[in-house]
Amino acid sequence: MGPTETLAQFVVDTRLRDIPLKAVEISKLVILDVLGVTLAASRQAIARILNEYLRESAAAPKAGVIGSPLRTEPSLAAWANGALAFALDFDDNIHGSTHTVPAALALGEGNGASGATLLEAYILGRDICFRLDAALDAGRRKNQGGPTSRGWFAGGTTGSLAAAAAAGKVLGLNAKQMATACGIAVAGAGGVRRNFGTMAKALQTGNAARNGVSAAVLAQKGFTADQTILEAPMGFASALCLEGECDWDALTKDLGKFFYMEKLPPIKRFPTCTPAHRPIEGLLELRQQHGFTVEDVESVESDFHQRSLARTDPQEAIAGPNSMPFILAIALLDGKVTLEQFTDENIHDPRVRAAMTKIRHRANQRQPGQAEPPDRITVTLKNGAVHSIEVAERTTYTSSSDIHAKFFDCATLALSRGRAEQLARLVDRLENVVDVAALMRCMNGNDLKNST
Repeated sequence: MGPTETLAQFVVDTRLRDIPLKAVEISKLVILDVLGVTLAASRQAIARILNEYLRESAAAPKAGVIGSPLRTEPSLAAWANGALAFALDFDDNIHGSTHTVPAALALGEGNGASGATLLEAYILGRDICFRLDAALDAGRRKNQGGPTSRGWFAGGTTGSLAAAAAAGKVLGLNAKQMATACGIAVAGAGGVRRNFGTMAKALQTGNAARNGVSAAVLAQKGFTADQTILEAPMGFASALCLEGECDWDALTKDLGKFFYMEKLPPIKRFPTCTPAHRPIEGLLELRQQHGFTVEDVESVESDFHQRSLARTDPQEAIAGPNSMPFILAIALLDGKVTLEQFTDENIHDPRVRAAMTKIRHRANQRQPGQAEPPDRITVTLKNGAVHSIEVAERTTYTSSSDIHAKFFDCATLALSRGRAEQLARLVDRLENVVDVAALMRCMNGNDLKNST
């Protein structure tokens, strides 16, 4: 069997009983995390526009939109929820939940899927996601090129296939249908990093979720596509990768022996694109150590990581997570970086704009083949003092209590505390939930706060 067929058969054959308990427990935490940040995003301008579009579509009300009383057909629900899941860039930094959870939940809600089925679909979809990224973008960690270096965004490309795997698992596709669903999903796969800092950035994971749902449903109905789409000439890998870039072994190495969700993906502390986290931590540490304020500072120097943080002059709140000058300016001003700071008002606040002029870019000197160096943050004060720090590791949330606390901070922007607690209890015992529609009832009712 080739890679496409091998992965399809793996998804079809694997049941929750085959998956280590550790992967199940970690997955419940990560699902809770992404539902929380999706609920928080449901109060942003992007949600208002998406919901307006859905109302105008007048589609059959079969699946819920998170944080809204709106209901629509499953692929559109997956599309909207997938976009909201990534809108704040506060989901785990692999972004594999932004398409797999919305795809599986949208189909699961209308098909009476159990929580156990949702967990199967999520864990297997994430496994496919990890494997595709490891294979097709193998050079990224070594700074040796690859699709990401040329502007492709994995959330919209490989995410479409991961979402198809999750959706296909919910529908109970056979191996041939699952391979076909991968081929169909590729027909809609896409996404570029230049859109980072705009609403279209988030739309790319929404598109992936919708692609996955549509692909699985069409495959079940007999729609056709190439069933060797990963490895075939002129297929997915050859379109994305230059000769020699793809690590084919990564696609199937230890398949079924090791599940990627056995390791907790990095759960973010800050609502920004991941490369900003070490500079944030460095600046906050220097600020605490030396007690300076924004008025004392002449300049702050940091790598801007412009592959992901290219918005040096943001004009709307959604650009904030991809703007290093804005991110470091609010850290310098407030001594923190939190969701409530990412507003249109703050983006245009004269104090923030003045602080942004103090942020300087120092280009990363990393050479091809070199490992990622630490981030070095240097603060020069008006009195001539210079303070520097290097930060090699990002601090993430690793404990259940911290992840739950983050969830409640996010979810209660849209839900009452009681409703958020109800949702958390359901996710905490997800393998015992009879029908995943119970989750959506918590997030799609008429009693939501300031619903859009």
